[in-house]
Amino acid sequence: MKPEQNPITPRRFRPAALTASTLFGLILAGCATTPPTGSEPPPEDIRYALERGDCRAAYSALDTADAPASVDVRLSVARVCLQRGEFARTRNLTDTIRQENPDHPDIDYAAYLGALAHLGTWNRAASAPPQQRSEQGRQVFLRLAAFLNDYPMSEYAESIAPRLARMRENLADIELEIADRSAAAGHAEEARARIEYVRDYYPGTTAAQTAAERLEARDAGEDDAGD
Repeated sequence: MKPEQNPITPRRFRPAALTASTLFGLILAGCATTPPTGSEPPPEDIRYALERGDCRAAYSALDTADAPASVDVRLSVARVCLQRGEFARTRNLTDTIRQENPDHPDIDYAAYLGALAHLGTWNRAASAPPQQRSEQGRQVFLRLAAFLNDYPMSEYAESIAPRLARMRENLADIELEIADRSAAAGHAEEARARIEYVRDYYPGTTAAQTAAERLEARDAGEDDAGD
């Protein structure tokens, strides 16, 4: 990926070379760069923390600063925190930016980082029970969809869209897993209702195709049994 195509670097920020310390960011968002250069340089302590990729030090420096940091600086810290998997800090920063600076030219970038932070939190909880994964996943899905609805012309939309599609596939798979668990527990009607839900509400997914095939096979079996 070319630096100018980097999906987690704001349009006004200067790209730079990748480093080994941004591995988590590579996994989460495809590419990552060194701290950006916005309209206002960060204070020295924050700049040093950003250069080291130290989310926690940069975040703490924001709290102890004599004056509120600019939006550009806070976005830089939020991006580093996202790369480091510090999703709660990323959400805190981006939520505050969106509340306090709704007309900032990079407000879509703040929303984008926040959406990725929610997605990262959900992905990290992969070992949670399927029902919990489903409920939390639907909320994250709505956040990603809201980004596309709120910022349809944003250059970051093209990064959100495929993530939304993959998440839809994942949610359909989870719903099918819940159906399987219900069937294994002897709750046949509940399992069938869940399978029908996957077929009807996740059309086009692999799980929906599987659900449709299962329903057809069961209906055919019931017809044969009645003959």
